[in-house]
Amino acid sequence: MVKISDWIPRDGDAIFTKEGFIFYTIGYVHPADRVIAFIKYIPKDLQDRFEVPWLPFEWKLEGIPLVRPEKLYSPKIYNSFITSLRKVIPDAIYFNPYVGKELVTVPKNHIKTVYVPKERLQFLLGKKDYDELEKKAIELVKILSEESGVSIEDFGIHGSISLQMHNYQSDIDIAVYGSENFRRVKKAFHSLASEGEVSILEVDRFDPIRRNRGLYHNIRFVINATRKIEEITERFGQYKYEAIKPVEAICRVVNENESMFRPSIYQVDKCESKQLEKEEMPRRVVSMIGQFRDFANVGEKIKVTGMLEKVEDLASRKTEYRIVVGSGKGEEYLWPLNKLPQ
Repeated sequence: MVKISDWIPRDGDAIFTKEGFIFYTIGYVHPADRVIAFIKYIPKDLQDRFEVPWLPFEWKLEGIPLVRPEKLYSPKIYNSFITSLRKVIPDAIYFNPYVGKELVTVPKNHIKTVYVPKERLQFLLGKKDYDELEKKAIELVKILSEESGVSIEDFGIHGSISLQMHNYQSDIDIAVYGSENFRRVKKAFHSLASEGEVSILEVDRFDPIRRNRGLYHNIRFVINATRKIEEITERFGQYKYEAIKPVEAICRVVNENESMFRPSIYQVDKCESKQLEKEEMPRRVVSMIGQFRDFANVGEKIKVTGMLEKVEDLASRKTEYRIVVGSGKGEEYLWPLNKLPQ
């Protein structure tokens, strides 16, 4: 297992707390003493403290029975959940002065174990005995590695397989470290699909655009990108973010090199909106919502609804603007203009 003192939190790392909660890291910018995260599983013996709907299943990690909320992120349910979490782990709710709002975090002194996808794949490869799902996961990663030329060291396993909580209905959730590696693996996936080795899965309205989900021997899998350590360029407290107003705009994408990560970042220009003043023209569209990763290409125009934010570099005092999709202020999205859902 990864030592907490050596751990650099990255999006999608799983955190098991001393209280028995499982959180997942959000993004790459975190205070020194805590990790910004969202909750996924709750100890069964604390279930009655949270007034949320529950999935009708149980899981177990490190001997702790767990349950999972069915729905957590509607405003009413989320506010109720925060009130309850504050009573169980008071210092989990953290006021971030650089964004001006409270966030769910995991204080590092509450962490028991960290499950990093890259390390969990190596654990899986080192096992002597596999079940059928683990066997297929290893086969698939090896096929993608060989076809893409990306080292298996740059792959990871997320989700229930990573935590050894999977069952026969579980998916294979693959992480690829590095933007260029992700592009190569995704291209290899599509090449394998054309040869009939795998198939591309299209279930929801996002799939025909993202094309990162598939079937391997009738088992669902998904491929997502994680930043390499050297691709983490922002440090906590480097910028201050101020919410200005909700906006709707049409912008042209001029750079997509960071669009596959979460949060996904699109550099844009030529934004058109009746709600934007000339000095408020955004240079970036940033999505906190995972479905909009790797969702638009250079040269495409995107329709965006989100929160206009002023971004101040605290060292240089320079400012610019961005539109954030997933600010929590209603339904927000970005969509390629030529692919808008009907």
